[in-house]
Amino acid sequence: MATTSDELDSASQQIGNLEARSQELDTDYKQALSDLVAVDSEVTRYSNEIADTNQRRLEIQASITAEQTLLVQYQAQLDDRQGALEKRLRGAYKSEDVGYLEVVMGAGDFSDFLNRVDMINYIADEDRQLITSVEEAKQSLEAQITSLSDKQNELAATADQLSAAQSNLLDAQNKQQSFVSSLQSQKVATDGQLSQLQAEAASIEARMNQIQQQAAQAPVDDSSGGGYSEDNSQPRGGGSSFTVTATAYCLGGSTATGMPVGRGVIAVDPRVIPLGSRVHVSGYGDAIAADTGGAIQGNIIDVWLPCGEAYAWGRRTVTVTVY
Repeated sequence: MATTSDELDSASQQIGNLEARSQELDTDYKQALSDLVAVDSEVTRYSNEIADTNQRRLEIQASITAEQTLLVQYQAQLDDRQGALEKRLRGAYKSEDVGYLEVVMGAGDFSDFLNRVDMINYIADEDRQLITSVEEAKQSLEAQITSLSDKQNELAATADQLSAAQSNLLDAQNKQQSFVSSLQSQKVATDGQLSQLQAEAASIEARMNQIQQQAAQAPVDDSSGGGYSEDNSQPRGGGSSFTVTATAYCLGGSTATGMPVGRGVIAVDPRVIPLGSRVHVSGYGDAIAADTGGAIQGNIIDVWLPCGEAYAWGRRTVTVTVY
């Protein structure tokens, strides 16, 4: 059976272990919470980057749409100019139409002829330049659309990568949240056990103090001085009496309740005589039940005496009155 002192030592050791565990959990919780905040920050950053990337994709798509609309307009202009040029060229060889040849041959003189040739060349050059500029603009638009499409594909790939990374972060976030919750639960449970043990330790300590105070108030007969002499005083009235086997011992040290050994201190089985009980032992006198022992089971007690007196006492049957 665990003694009161052993109980207090065990409780104190458990309290120390729980306090260390509580501090460890508190440190782990704070670190885990800090890590969770960092993961949350990364998730937010990736969300912002994904939103920004998608916004740029929308803007590029709008630019592509605008460029494609402009390309259609340029293609229409090019078709119109090419059609007009082809029409004039064909007209030059049709007798029913007034073409370039009729215009030239209808000149009144050579000067007029040269002027008409210059005019026709000018118109033809203007048509060719316009067609060339429209064609170049069309090619530039097509290159721009291709570039924008490539950029849009790159952004799409980037968005996919960001989404995959964010998905991994969300998994990490969930795991970290679970870890934080687990640490918090462990901390609450540990602190609860710690509070309970501290209350038990306080109760044990209070019981030990009570026993020690009772022991301090118990009368002690120190008049024998040298060899052992029996105490023939009679027990006070009241209490319950029964027979036990008493062995004397003279070892030093502390009792199970924490008080030092000495005359008037006996060791008992707490199931028979509760610790802290004030008793009268026939032939020994008044005493306090303040100690226990592994060999003290049932109706057995040990009484403390100086070594010379302990040898004289030996082992005997006595009557114990418990008040």
